[in-house]
Order: sequence, then C-alpha cells, then structure tokens
Amino acid sequence: MSEGLLLSILSPERRLVEKIHVQEVTLSGSEGEIQILPGHAAMIGTLETGIFSYRAEGAAPVSGVISSGFFEVKDDTISVMAETLELKKEIDLSRAQKAQQQAEETLKEADLDELTFKKYQLKLQRAIIRQRIGAGDH
Repeated sequence: MSEGLLLSILSPERRLVEKIHVQEVTLSGSEGEIQILPGHAAMIGTLETGIFSYRAEGAAPVSGVISSGFFEVKDDTISVMAETLELKKEIDLSRAQKAQQQAEETLKEADLDELTFKKYQLKLQRAIIRQRIGAGDH
C-alpha cells in the first residue's frame, strides 16, 4: 500500500486542488457514495450531485458540494472533473433556501415539459444538499 493519494479536483470555472497529497476522498457517484483510500482499484465513474470530502494527513477534512461530472482512480491518483463545485465555507444558506423555494414552486406547475421538470428537480436537489452541508450537517 502506498503513502497516500494524489488528488486533483477541477471544474470549468476553477481548479479547486491540483495534485495534492491526501489520505482519503469521498465522492457521490452514480452507484452511491464512494470512499477512496490508498491502494484502491483502478476505476472510472460518473458523479452525481452530492457531498464530496477529502482529508490530508494531519489536517481537518475539507468538504463541499459537487455536481455531475466524472472521476478516475488510477495508481493512487484521483482526478475529479465536475460541472460545478462549492466548498462548505462558500455556501450562502439564504441563497440556497431561495433556490429551493423557486425550484419547488416551478415543479408544482402542471404544464412542465420533461426536460424542464428534470432541470428543476436537479436544482431542488442541489439546493437541499447545499443547505445540509452549509448548516454543518455533514
């Protein structure tokens, strides 16, 4: 087993971390939550909207919200490419609450097409997750 993992987390807007050494990573994948530790088997997976976290040795865990994208684990190197990401400390709770209200109101409309319905379902999911992590429930 190796000494640790090498982690990169990127989105179109920014590089959150690039090639930092960590002891563990937790991601929300399409098959559920996945924890990656040193020595993990090689794999590629898709991300779902949810909470991510990582921990460097001797440091407090860093967590946030991540949305769709994909990740790859190979030779103790983890590459995460996400559509959006937001650290816990960056979450504006009142904005997330307003987003939840707007999404709920839009979803109540009977004449939504399938694409719009799915879009607002995802917005509602993100708003709820953002509030959960922003309030410290993770």
